[in-house]
Formats: sequence, structure tokens, C-alpha cells
Amino acid sequence: MVGRQPSTGCAQYPQYPNPAPKSSTCPRTTPGSTERWPPESHDSFWYVHAYVHVDDPGALPLGEVVLDGLQFGGKRNYGYGETRLKATQTVPLDELDYSRLEDSEEYLIELVTPFVLTSEYLGASDVAVPWWWNVEHDDDLRRREERIGEQCEPYRLETLNHGQVVGYDGTDPIETAVNGITRVDTHSKYGFGEFRLKPVEPK
Repeated sequence: MVGRQPSTGCAQYPQYPNPAPKSSTCPRTTPGSTERWPPESHDSFWYVHAYVHVDDPGALPLGEVVLDGLQFGGKRNYGYGETRLKATQTVPLDELDYSRLEDSEEYLIELVTPFVLTSEYLGASDVAVPWWWNVEHDDDLRRREERIGEQCEPYRLETLNHGQVVGYDGTDPIETAVNGITRVDTHSKYGFGEFRLKPVEPK
């Protein structure tokens, strides 16, 4: 679910037919060999779903030359982690249909990625369970430890595990839905704090 926010926003998504997203890598692996079985090489494909969002709609869409050939992970100098862009789609967030949110009186929040409570990263802010979550006891929420790395230095995070569903006690469901797409709170730029706001359908 998405909605509007005070400043104009856009999001750029890979465009793909189900089930495979369209950013991919193609590493080549060579299994071990024996006298009976000669060595073989196999190509394996992985698809990565990623998106960017900005407050200035003029910044999107990004040119394909910017996105094609990006490398991730270690040993990039040796050619590892290279990706190839397949296709993208630009979605203006404030042009989407929010009628399902506007017509509902009750909502649920589904965590898409872990929500960071505490972080060892220098300067990161610790936060509590958001006030606009309707949970009876904070201790009932599933927690897990995550780690992020920067310049080979690991930092421990305490997070609320993704996949959990809680109630919504906020006052602006549409803006909240947009914030869920663009992610909220600590380490949101690394992908943490993403959620979906869903209307509860009347029985």
C-alpha cells in the first residue's frame, strides 16, 4: 500500500513479470572433477529486487548507464558481484489510488524488513516501539540480532523481526503508508524499517 506525503515523492522499481525480478548476476562456477567425471562449468542466475526513492521527482528515472554494471560485496576489484540491469519502472507515489485506505477504519502493519531498536553504529539513535503500533506488550514482539558492516567493521543491531503483523493506532494512514514504502527510523537507508499498511476488510 502507498499514499501521499507532504513533499512530492517518486519510487523507481525494477519492472518484472512474476516471479523473477530483473536485476541479475551471472557467476560461473566450476565443480570439482574426478577421473570418472570431467570438470564442467555452469552458469547460475540470481535476481535482485531493489528500488530507490527521492523527494525530488526530477531526479528520477535514473539513466540505465547509472544502474547497469553495479557491483556489490567483496573482491569487486576481481570482478565479483557485478549486476546487469534488465528493466525499471518509475511510480509517482502521490498518483496512486488510495481509496482502499481512505474507505477503511481499521488497519494492520506488516513488517517487510526488520525494524531497528538499538545499534552499535556510531551516532545511530536508539528508538522504542513506535507509539502508532497497537501492541498489547512490547515483549510479545519477536526480536533478533542483525549486523551491518562498514569498512570491514561489524556493528550489532537489535531489531524487531520482519514478517510480524501489528495493529495501527496512528492518525494519518495514507502518509503512514508512504513512509512504510520509503522506510523509517534507524538505518532506513540500508533497507531496515520497511512496512506495509493494510486496511482491514469488513467481514
